[in-house]
Amino acid sequence: MMSSNFKLYNVAVFRLAAGCGILLAAGLCAQTEMPVGVYRGVLVSSQAAGTGGDITIRDPQGAELLCHYDAQSYVERDRRHTSMPSIQPGETVEVLAGHKPGSVSCYVRLALVINPAQEEAAAERARRAAFNAHSFFFTPTGDRTVAGVVVGITSRLLMLRTKTGDAALVLRPDTKYIDDGVRTEHTDLHVNTRVFVRAGRSIDGIVEAYQVIWGRILAVP
Repeated sequence: MMSSNFKLYNVAVFRLAAGCGILLAAGLCAQTEMPVGVYRGVLVSSQAAGTGGDITIRDPQGAELLCHYDAQSYVERDRRHTSMPSIQPGETVEVLAGHKPGSVSCYVRLALVINPAQEEAAAERARRAAFNAHSFFFTPTGDRTVAGVVVGITSRLLMLRTKTGDAALVLRPDTKYIDDGVRTEHTDLHVNTRVFVRAGRSIDGIVEAYQVIWGRILAVP
């Protein structure tokens, strides 16, 4: 009787190990912390603990990426401030991940809830706005400047590596892009480009980029 039970136990353990082995091969048994950068994916889970917690997203390649957030993490839906627990599993989010000073753990600086239909409509409005854009000279100059190297960029977020650490900025539909003193498009800005940004703080307290300048920066007034 004991021999029979022992055999059944071994079979169960073997099946469990084999199942986990298959999951590991598929990259589903373990989560990976997001490296510094910008990531888009579907929210898998959100676990709150006090004023903070952890979120896990699944990127287009199927990898599950984990990151920690707290009360200082900025979360936005439809250009309005919201809370991380309000995001439901299955919704698409764009996360700007970084590190807090002195920490190597992933930290959510910005999280934007993405509505694909609204995003396309916003892109169309931005294209029209760009066509009818105000002159460069009437663009707000903001109250600060940031210089650094682009380490991540999407249609809404710009992340720079500066001398003092990572800096996250939100891109506006009317943000101006200047390359060698000539107006250009958002799509012409790439990772590893050294830029000079004129920025300001919005009414929600987030830093927005008004002008992103690269190329012969010193030749631009």
